[in-house]
Amino acid sequence: MSDTINAVGAERRRTQYDTARPRPRRPEPADPTPAWRRVLRRWPTILSTWLLVLAAALVAGLLWPPTYQATASMTVTPSAVNPLTGDAGFEEVEMQTEMATMASQRITLRAAALLQDVPLEEADPALAEELLESLSTTVPDDTQVLRVTVDAQDPNLAAERANALADAYLADRGEDVQTTADDTLKRIDESIAGLERTDEDSSSLRQLREQRTALALIAPTPGRVISEATPPQAPSSAGLLLFIAGGLVGGLVLGALAGAVRERADRSVRRPDRLADATGSAVVVLRSEDDEDGALELLRRLSQDEDRAVPRPGSRIAVHSPLPGQSAVVVQALDAVVSSWGGTVEVVDVDTLAEPVGPLAGGWLDMDSATPSLYVATVPPRTGAAQLAALTDRVDGVVLAVEPRGRLRRFRERFERLSGRGAAVVPAYVVQRQARPAAAPAPAQDALPQHR
Repeated sequence: MSDTINAVGAERRRTQYDTARPRPRRPEPADPTPAWRRVLRRWPTILSTWLLVLAAALVAGLLWPPTYQATASMTVTPSAVNPLTGDAGFEEVEMQTEMATMASQRITLRAAALLQDVPLEEADPALAEELLESLSTTVPDDTQVLRVTVDAQDPNLAAERANALADAYLADRGEDVQTTADDTLKRIDESIAGLERTDEDSSSLRQLREQRTALALIAPTPGRVISEATPPQAPSSAGLLLFIAGGLVGGLVLGALAGAVRERADRSVRRPDRLADATGSAVVVLRSEDDEDGALELLRRLSQDEDRAVPRPGSRIAVHSPLPGQSAVVVQALDAVVSSWGGTVEVVDVDTLAEPVGPLAGGWLDMDSATPSLYVATVPPRTGAAQLAALTDRVDGVVLAVEPRGRLRRFRERFERLSGRGAAVVPAYVVQRQARPAAAPAPAQDALPQHR
């Protein structure tokens, strides 16, 4: 640190014979912080959200009841009967219609009667509705196989209900097939009776009687069960490991989203990078009044103006902050560094600072103990923007200090209004909120500190 102070002091040691002074380079604008870095700096929010989601997933996995699935398969045969031959048809069955029939209140009510072992009229409608909600049907491609799957919290119950639904469907379909056959027999009987009354066309009468005999001997089949449902060995629902995996991934996603939302919604400064992104300028971080590195960087930034040099003797610095304690921290930090070079900092009021006193002609080594190196004034927090802008035109540098909890938007508006005017405007991120009370005055020394 002493090397840094010596280097800065050597740069500032100019005698009255120095007639030319190089113009310092303007500070380059700060690079914007990538969005992912800003979100990552909200790691407490991300971590807490991740842990919360993971804990919720773990509790849900432990409390979530397991679900078992059982499936019964059956073939579906055509129910149409040829009225001339009495044979069953061989056309394809419309399986989409059969799927809708299986998932109907009529079938589930019949299955409920089978499960309760009661007549159809006494079946429980609530059980039928539960069956309707828990079943699903599928049909393999290019087949006449119908599959019914039932979900239940008990494996034996799932298998029992799936088999009951298959039996109820085949029984209902068998009644439809038998009704079709009975209607065909009835029409044949009516035709035979009409021919017998007229005693005509004995060959047609004989053919009808043969058809009736053949049809009466046929036992129409609606289909058959080819695979009964058996109790499953393992649950089909998500297990605990799946809940934990979902909590891990979902927690990270929700945590990142929460961090991004909080970063965007936060109106305070919080961090130096947010201040740099808002102002587009590099920010000086001053952690306390004893932060010598921060004070040196602040003086270096104040000397970046092309027409003025700070801390050239007699330079005028205005310090403004929303909290008066932070202005005091900045002033004491500057005083500590300038005093280490053998100079002094005189605190004046704003009106005195605005007077055209101009820089002194001499250098650091020509000053006596009564000549201040810097004139510094703390601008009251409630000073209006117009007054602060007018002051900026009459001083050599302005330090805009702000605390981590300061309002970011207000600071940005004020910085943009003051930038580009007569003075160098430097944003300072001050961590210490209040300056420490002044210590008791030390005994008088015979000599001032020597500047090296």
